[in-house]
Amino acid sequence: MDYSKLKERWRLTSIVVILLGLGMWQVFAQANNVGYSPVQPLPFSHRLHAGQYHIPCQYCHAGVNRSHVAPIPALNVCMGCHSVIATNTEPIKKLTTYWNDKKPVQWVRMYQLPQFVRFDHRWHIAAGIQCQTCHGPIQSMNQVRQVKQFTMGQCLDCHRNTNYLPPQGKQQHWVTAYYHGHQVNAPTECSTCHY
Repeated sequence: MDYSKLKERWRLTSIVVILLGLGMWQVFAQANNVGYSPVQPLPFSHRLHAGQYHIPCQYCHAGVNRSHVAPIPALNVCMGCHSVIATNTEPIKKLTTYWNDKKPVQWVRMYQLPQFVRFDHRWHIAAGIQCQTCHGPIQSMNQVRQVKQFTMGQCLDCHRNTNYLPPQGKQQHWVTAYYHGHQVNAPTECSTCHY
């Protein structure tokens, strides 16, 4: 037996197993970030904006009803108010510097799903599902934190057990399915969420 070939195979197998393990850990870790609350380049209080001032989510995250993702607000949205409101505070001075320098704020991403998962905010908004259903009591958070795991099991449980009705005029595009004998208006086919 050639020990050098055996040793080389063992080394290669070990590397492959380690890489697969790290890859699987990364996939599962992306969904298990409950409590994750990164420090952002500018402080932003949803408690103040969405809570106290009742600014709707879609005012700042415009286009989420037409997009797969909830877009980060463009600086012109922020400056629409902050060119005249709270202009003497340090965070707004910093925001104004970004605006004047025509540089985007480098926000730290909050949510990350695996690349093989497709989540579409459009259908959830069309079904009347509130942002708080997945994102928690966002209107009471000074600093945003992840409150739920975004796992396949949780998504399927919601699709199977929640009977959201399609909005008026959208019924013809809605999929009706059955789970354990009861009607479910949310699809559970693999292709709904996976590429």
